[in-house]
Amino acid sequence: MHEESDVAAQLKELTERVNVLENVREVSSLRNSLPRLINDNAWDRVGELFSTDAYLDYGNLGQAEGRAAISQYFAGLPARIEKDAMTSGVLVKQFVHGHEVEISGSRATGVCYFEERVVFEEQSFMVAGKFSDEYVRVNERWLFAGINLNPFWVIPYDKGYAQ
Repeated sequence: MHEESDVAAQLKELTERVNVLENVREVSSLRNSLPRLINDNAWDRVGELFSTDAYLDYGNLGQAEGRAAISQYFAGLPARIEKDAMTSGVLVKQFVHGHEVEISGSRATGVCYFEERVVFEEQSFMVAGKFSDEYVRVNERWLFAGINLNPFWVIPYDKGYAQ
């Protein structure tokens, strides 16, 4: 009898651990989807990754609240970048790494770092920073509940990085 209860307890523990690992994997997949859409120039689809009441805080690049506003924000971002740079033809490629996730029921938090290349017709920039994310599970799917951007630097490529 004692062995059966030990086996049941082990099975329960393993099931819980597998569930956490599956959730971490799903959240990491969600986090990777955002730069994938950006890199594929699918800016108009980024909003699909957010909950209906999500928020976005990109500091001086702008804020948005709610899926609809976040969708509009990302769909219009390339044009705003071009306008701010007084040029046309922007290319953005973002690379995310170091993603860490903490799961707590149907909510989660995550931190990751990014490097980005923003290329205009005549100039390009090296960009790096950190994303602090909140996630929520809605209808068996993880979505962004919020993203905060903390940029480390935006450096013209021809200037290089010097401290």
